[in-house]
Amino acid sequence: MNEILKDWGNVILRSAIILIVLFFFFWPVKLEGSSMEPTLNDGDIICMSRFFVQMGWYEKGDIVVFQYIEEGKEKIVLKRILATEGDHIRLLADGSVEINGEVLQENYVEGPTNGVVDMTIPKSTVFVMGDNRSTSFDSRNMGVISCDDLTGKVVLRWFPINQMRTY
Repeated sequence: MNEILKDWGNVILRSAIILIVLFFFFWPVKLEGSSMEPTLNDGDIICMSRFFVQMGWYEKGDIVVFQYIEEGKEKIVLKRILATEGDHIRLLADGSVEINGEVLQENYVEGPTNGVVDMTIPKSTVFVMGDNRSTSFDSRNMGVISCDDLTGKVVLRWFPINQMRTY
């Protein structure tokens, strides 16, 4: 009987370790919507790392996950960080984005970048935008995102399998 309990204890311990690793390093999230196209598509399944965000290991260009409350409902949102605290961001009339006086080279963008933004990013916040600029509801509409509200950094797209890649 003791041997059976010991075996069950080992199985439970190993399962708990696997769940903890998944929760902090590779938690799956199914993408809904087209705001990150063409980089990520509706229905793609990505893995996010909570650990990277908790350690502050994210930077401009990374795709992050955060929760946003819209009409009383909490939504999981994925967007790309364009600017971090202290950066000055401007949207130019030609549809390009300027950070600290330099125009970003954004080969991942689809659609025009409309809107009026000319601001310095406050402390402990990030400015995020979707890659599909014509459909994305992002910092142009919702304002900057507190770093405390970031829940994960996208580290892997694992579905569809033929488009698997790391970020």
